[in-house]
Amino acid sequence: MPKRIKTELLPPFPIKWENALKPHWEEEMKEALKAEIQNEYDKNIVYPEIENIWKAFSLTPPENVRVLILGQDPYHGIHQANGLSFSVDNGVKIPPSLRNIFKLYCSNTGYNQPKSGNLGKWAEQGVLLLNSSLSVKKDQPGSHSYLPYEQILNAVLTYLNKSKNGIVFWLLGNQAQVHSSVITNTNHLCLKTSHPSPLSAYRGFHESQLFSKTDEFFKKRELNNINWCLES
Repeated sequence: MPKRIKTELLPPFPIKWENALKPHWEEEMKEALKAEIQNEYDKNIVYPEIENIWKAFSLTPPENVRVLILGQDPYHGIHQANGLSFSVDNGVKIPPSLRNIFKLYCSNTGYNQPKSGNLGKWAEQGVLLLNSSLSVKKDQPGSHSYLPYEQILNAVLTYLNKSKNGIVFWLLGNQAQVHSSVITNTNHLCLKTSHPSPLSAYRGFHESQLFSKTDEFFKKRELNNINWCLES
């Protein structure tokens, strides 16, 4: 019998997202996924901390989504993953993938290099920061790719695809781009490029102009831009 190393229970899925995804995410499948996630936290050291697993959904309710940034899986080192893709808490060393995002951020927006890797300000403006896998075992990248997280991602993308609002999707890396077939609504903009990790960023990420292309999309539709600036 594996030793139970955590006693915390998975927090409730945010109610607004629960209601939004009901038509696209069967109750039985949802409960099965939650049970598998709970089992992983009970048996292993898993990131992010269990109370943060739905953080992206909590900070960005469905009606507020303007941009979806989809990555691969959470950071697998201690004190890194905080429930928002690519983000780390204030005071945590900026990981290599986020450093590459910040290089693009500086070159494409003209803003200075942020001192903190906390992307919560983006989330609060409608940037949904998700990964293809929402959890990972300590020091084992990709270790939760076998969990059926595609169920929740497909439900989210199906819901957002039906939106009449113009949404910009950033699909970063091959795992994220698998989901591009769901995005069929021409009201939206789907931007696909390589993952910003040092192993793949050279394959087009640095030249992707994600920030300016997103701004141009909103400007053409006379919508407010995201305030990307992370410095107060």
